[in-house]
Amino acid sequence: MIPQVQAPLPVSLHPQASGRLRLSDRRREAWLNAALALEYPNYRDLDAWTEFRAATARLAAEHLPAGIHAALEQVFSPRGAEYLIIENLPVDTQLPPVPLDGMRPAQKQAVSEAVIAGLIGRRAEIFSYANEKSGSPIHEVAPVRGLELTQSNAGRTPMEYHTDGAFLPPRFRPHGLLLFGLLNVDTATLVLTAEQLMDAAPPDLLAVLEKPWYRHAHPASFSRDAASRPSPVLWRPILWRDENTTACVAAASSAIEPRNTTAHDALHEFRKLCSDLTPARIVIEPGTALLFRNDRVLHGRQAVSGSRWLQRAYFTSSLRPFREATHSDARDFCFDSQALLQS
Repeated sequence: MIPQVQAPLPVSLHPQASGRLRLSDRRREAWLNAALALEYPNYRDLDAWTEFRAATARLAAEHLPAGIHAALEQVFSPRGAEYLIIENLPVDTQLPPVPLDGMRPAQKQAVSEAVIAGLIGRRAEIFSYANEKSGSPIHEVAPVRGLELTQSNAGRTPMEYHTDGAFLPPRFRPHGLLLFGLLNVDTATLVLTAEQLMDAAPPDLLAVLEKPWYRHAHPASFSRDAASRPSPVLWRPILWRDENTTACVAAASSAIEPRNTTAHDALHEFRKLCSDLTPARIVIEPGTALLFRNDRVLHGRQAVSGSRWLQRAYFTSSLRPFREATHSDARDFCFDSQALLQS
């Protein structure tokens, strides 16, 4: 496993952050009023989900200023910024209690979902895995009763540095994540970029980490059924440069299996390297969105000591590979991870 995150008291943003933008109060209020008119659909109704996404994209196009649109284009471009923070976004006017079961409360307004879907908009596709959060396209990230000690978004213990979907082939992993704050009492999300790791790692360590000598386990947030079914042995690198020389990283939070002794020793060094580096520390407060590239950063979390409720969405540039691999409807956004592993 990647080492447990140890961090001092959180601050809003580390000085090395890629970008931090703020929506004006006037634009926030106008967007809020428009979003309050929307209803969150039954996402299993594919037509209703498609219509909701289209409506939220129109609202975001209308209420976001040109500077934020440009910054979003950068994050969604293949070689753009690793991550972006946008503050003062609309939030539901009447939030229900934090969901202790990890599921969206039925009485919740649709404002935050409208903002999340609107920020992603037509720039990328929102998707989910059928084996996680019942396939919901937008996830509730909050401590769940009985799961407080797990290495997952439902836990309270420090979350180890990781990338999401590391156990899957690269084409089926999230290209990026969006985290949105509803309630957060001083718990920081921690970010290390692949470029930071590349700069700090000695050449002999990089030479081993870039080899396909590591196997990543299913995350704890996936269903027991998915984790227990046989999977092909997929050996992957941890840290490498792609064909465009962009630094990339992939690491599970639950377990990483090295293929040989050399890989085992390099994994130990990599864990120490992660512990020694200084991460960006971002408190995702209500109305704050953090977008980041899943293949270009490791993210973790401090221990959750107070109330916390974020929402999360996965995004990718195209769902065509997912749909072809699973023979899915052209509107589908939810896919069985085991089917993706077997394709």
